[in-house]
Amino acid sequence: MPGPGKTFDELSLGQVFLGGPRHVSRADIATFATVSGDHTALHCDDAYAATTPFRGVVAHGVLNLAVATGLAYDTGAFEGTVLAVRSMDVRFDRPVRPGDELRLRLKVLELDQRPKPDRGRVAFDVQLKNQEGRVVLSGRWSLLIRRQSG
Repeated sequence: MPGPGKTFDELSLGQVFLGGPRHVSRADIATFATVSGDHTALHCDDAYAATTPFRGVVAHGVLNLAVATGLAYDTGAFEGTVLAVRSMDVRFDRPVRPGDELRLRLKVLELDQRPKPDRGRVAFDVQLKNQEGRVVLSGRWSLLIRRQSG
């Protein structure tokens, strides 16, 4: 049985889901470095990061992607209805710095009734924006979503 999320049949082209805000802290960046094993100086070393074009520590791009998936989950739209993530095509548009506040916007781009009667493919336009409204991550996600009946 589907949960409280949106089934394929309840989605419509152009439908928008909003998530956030989510603050990214220096502790988040340090924890992600530990979990991922990516201790690149740009993310972990203040002195080194100050010498880069970013002029300071920035979050890992895939940390920002992980935040986006968490914000998508927090919308409630996918609770009990997502069967699989087929693909995530993303672009890391701008750096995310400690203290930034992120918000997510998902827009339904395509609805494809395949591959089976019990599920459909849904493509979403993805935008993760900072507190200034500037896009920090963009792309397209393709998910398999449960149908109401099949």
